[in-house]
Amino acid sequence: MITYFLVYFDFFVDNHWEKLPTSWREIFQNIDPQVLGDIISGNHNNYVLPLSFLSLLKTVQTYSLPRTSIYNYESFKEIHSIHDSCRGHPRLKNLFLKHVKLKKRHEVTLMAEIVHHTASQVKCDAVVDFGSGLGHLVRLLAYKYDLYAAGIECQSQLTQDARKQDWELEYTAKKYLSTESAIKLRRPIHFDIILNNISQLDHLVLPDTMDNYGLIGLHPCGDLGPLLLKHFVSSNKVRFICVVGCCYMKLTCEGADRGYPMSKYLTGLDSGLSYASREISCHSIDTYCDRLKNGHYEDLKIHAYRAALERILVEHDPKLRHAQVRSIKNSDNMTFQRYCTLAVERLELPLPTCASTWSRGEADLQQWRRVVTVYTLRLLLAPLVETVILLDRILFVIENGFSCNIRPVFDPKISPRNHIIVAKRM
Repeated sequence: MITYFLVYFDFFVDNHWEKLPTSWREIFQNIDPQVLGDIISGNHNNYVLPLSFLSLLKTVQTYSLPRTSIYNYESFKEIHSIHDSCRGHPRLKNLFLKHVKLKKRHEVTLMAEIVHHTASQVKCDAVVDFGSGLGHLVRLLAYKYDLYAAGIECQSQLTQDARKQDWELEYTAKKYLSTESAIKLRRPIHFDIILNNISQLDHLVLPDTMDNYGLIGLHPCGDLGPLLLKHFVSSNKVRFICVVGCCYMKLTCEGADRGYPMSKYLTGLDSGLSYASREISCHSIDTYCDRLKNGHYEDLKIHAYRAALERILVEHDPKLRHAQVRSIKNSDNMTFQRYCTLAVERLELPLPTCASTWSRGEADLQQWRRVVTVYTLRLLLAPLVETVILLDRILFVIENGFSCNIRPVFDPKISPRNHIIVAKRM
């Protein structure tokens, strides 16, 4: 399927519309983007669609991992907690969510429940979070669930801010807890470390209370997710792992330390994934389809602006193909010339003065529906590409002798990368 490899701003340079099968062009050129959103979502419509397209749509739906969350806040019944604790005191129950944005609040709340449940199953009371950022997750696990927790973060400023938020939480908690309970608070540890290889994890100096621990990663970027899985299967100290993938386009696909493919099974197949395919797998098809279905697609015209600019840049100098131009979120009735001026100002390029170039650009913009259509058809394959990457990781764990499962935990419209891989050393 050719749309698998397309980049939307090459639409005019590579004439993407003509790459679609003739039967697809004939039907999709007359379909409103709002209807296209319903089609991709599998909703009923009155169009007679090409059999080849329907076959592709059904194949993607059949072989992609389910994305609908199987969890919600109500599904976790709050167990009885001691009143004199961060978890049980009514004045402290929302203390962990201070400074936390809504998306992150959704993620850390559900992730913490999964981690706590898994830790209980393997009788482990310590966790190490890689890519811990401001420490929201380890803070929740330490103060609410009484786990020994450590966060690993490569940005020193984030580590400093995480420690500051720990102190602020303890300052507030001590106002309501007894002296005995306040002394027992388990403050998380924050490390400022840049991880480059798996051997660093083997030499990580942790306190005696964390001799055995669980590995957690909430959206570790690129190769960090595979690195954590490799450490889990190779280290007897790691009792379990809970990891949610992210940034698949940053995976390395060559060499012994590659992030994809990991499993022997996929390594033995022709299973290569291009950068373009891995990049599209990180997009939110659920939110995008909702925008189309609700008629909120006017701002998607900006894709046509970028594609029309790409043609001008390539004609000026082929080396400017895929140049890093300024990102402009929407056109807001902006003229094409004004858009180009803003987009290339950092490149310090002289803009064309030929009137025919600008008139052609304006004509390109009239094809914005075609640009959106091709981009949407490409996005259709995103869940399938992500499924290949995630199943490869599961196969890697299974090949190394461990049971493993994967669950769609987060709401995909809030957190598109919503699958948690869980494996345990029993």
